[in-house]
Amino acid sequence: MREEATTAAGAETADIQPILRVEHLTKLFPVKKKKLIETKRFVHAVEDVSFDVYPGETLGIVGESGSGKSTLAQTILALTPATSGEVYYDGKKITNFKVGGAGRKKLRQEMQMIFQDPYASLNPKIKVGDAIAEPMLVNGQAKSRKEAEEKAKHLLETVGLRPEVYDRYPHEFSGGQRQRIGIVRSLSVNPRLLFCDESVSALDVSVQAQILNLFNDLKKAFHLTYVFIGHDLAVIRYISDRILVMYLGKIMEIASYDDLFGENTHPYTQALVSAIPEPSTAPRTQRILLEGDIPSVVNPPKGCRFCQRCFKAQAVCFEQEPDLKEVGKGHLIRCHFAKEAE
Repeated sequence: MREEATTAAGAETADIQPILRVEHLTKLFPVKKKKLIETKRFVHAVEDVSFDVYPGETLGIVGESGSGKSTLAQTILALTPATSGEVYYDGKKITNFKVGGAGRKKLRQEMQMIFQDPYASLNPKIKVGDAIAEPMLVNGQAKSRKEAEEKAKHLLETVGLRPEVYDRYPHEFSGGQRQRIGIVRSLSVNPRLLFCDESVSALDVSVQAQILNLFNDLKKAFHLTYVFIGHDLAVIRYISDRILVMYLGKIMEIASYDDLFGENTHPYTQALVSAIPEPSTAPRTQRILLEGDIPSVVNPPKGCRFCQRCFKAQAVCFEQEPDLKEVGKGHLIRCHFAKEAE
């Protein structure tokens, strides 16, 4: 599965068109002025981000907390309006969902999001069955309440829950079970593209593995495409075909699974990889400890966003921002000292 999707992702040779294309997307949040004559300032949450997502692949987005991962997903889905840039779905421009009512409804149906906290994303006063059936009725996936109930119970069985839980409330379930219910609710409208925003980070490690395996099974059964967001590179490594590394609102690297764990990677990526826990019997790589704190998102560094913490930084890094350049097929790195493949 990983090899097929990675081939597709590279994919000019197969002429595969991306299901999602993001071009120079930027999201700035204004900072409230403390003084009347103070210069207007902005939080640079996402800045000049471009990437493609191909049908049938899982694109992992990884980075430290505050790197802009969740804001990026919310901006793509128009849960927060973009400051600039464009988003295309199936070749059609959908930036901020500026389309007619029917088109907007269809896009909301085909692009769904699974949130980090499964309890907060479920209404505690509504039975889980109603939370699953209602989207089906609104979006025309079921013609009657009875049909919606039958489909909902079938989906519950698909994710490993008994049909009897249809009439229960969210507080009656464990965290892993609630996340399964959240997955069912997203699947109820028959989406093509799922954004998974830290969907396993709040779960126990053993439950994480179950949910990740469930995601892989559902991907095959429902022909899904994933954008999987997380800060744990071990989780992202397990589920992703390609990986996008973000830092302080910028893309630092985009690479296939194999390339990201090779030798020619961004210094920030090297630090993330070195932090992955290894079994006690495995040879341990030397841990790269990043010094200093993450710079202010209101006043980001003039040059490279990572220059103040980078162990390879030189004078040019503090003065000039590097471009995102290709060092291999489908492998992009934002670094002055990235080595191009021969």
